[in-house]
Amino acid sequence: MKCKNAKCTERCPVAANIPGFIKKVEEGDMIGAADIIAEASALPAVCGRVCPQESQCEGKCIRGIKGEPVSIGKLERFVADTARSMGYVPKVQVQKTVIR
Repeated sequence: MKCKNAKCTERCPVAANIPGFIKKVEEGDMIGAADIIAEASALPAVCGRVCPQESQCEGKCIRGIKGEPVSIGKLERFVADTARSMGYVPKVQVQKTVIR
């Protein structure tokens, strides 16, 4: 998907890079797609199943104006499940906390 103005990302509660992970799926790079999703979500397999995409990202999908929107939730679930079956473990981002 080469949307000039990706409304799906704007509507995503975690601001996932949806065009970025879809591009990786198109390229067949499930680990790359999983890495992009992991930047915003620690639980993509769960979000792909329970997040109300129809009213959020898919609800704002540009393709949905003239037809069916991209099935973003199904793609997210597919990427998470496929990457996990390949032994994928997301990189844990450690955030430094300053206690004063």
